[in-house]
Amino acid sequence: MGYKVSVKTHLSKVDILFLSLGKMSLMNNLKELRGNISVNEMTWLILGGEKSIGQKPVSGLDYLVAATSGIPKSSVENLANVLNIPMRDMAILLNLSYKTLTRKKKDEVFGNLVSSLSVEIANTVAKGLAVFEDTERLNRWLHKENKALKGQKPFDLLNTPTGIKLVSQILGRIEDGVYS
Repeated sequence: MGYKVSVKTHLSKVDILFLSLGKMSLMNNLKELRGNISVNEMTWLILGGEKSIGQKPVSGLDYLVAATSGIPKSSVENLANVLNIPMRDMAILLNLSYKTLTRKKKDEVFGNLVSSLSVEIANTVAKGLAVFEDTERLNRWLHKENKALKGQKPFDLLNTPTGIKLVSQILGRIEDGVYS
């Protein structure tokens, strides 16, 4: 299914497609999106866009406000879909019990720490998508041992702010053409 959408004029249509079809529409159009969409906008889409987060954040400060207000469970589900992981693994990344995660309704929001961690993971995934231009390639890289991380898998570091920062730094090095 190859949906062609002019991102510059119809970003809301991409958002609607993303929300209705999951990651498929965003990923099918990723190469088209890459030149026309910022990491901030990609992060917003990964978290569910307007339906989950509301107004599109313009800066990192807007994400701080969103995290402080709370990110809904539907955003976490969208993030898990993009990462292609079950909610059980998402619970581990967010330092929550699986039972706590599954008990939440789709529109219920998490506290600011879980919300902030969700935003940071989504932002790192957005950077990864910008670098690898493909979710499968990104997910392979996330689950492969990395020499720059002393043999650890980048995915295993996404459950702490420090780990997220390290993974993000390595993605930046890859983007700059440095072997990592």
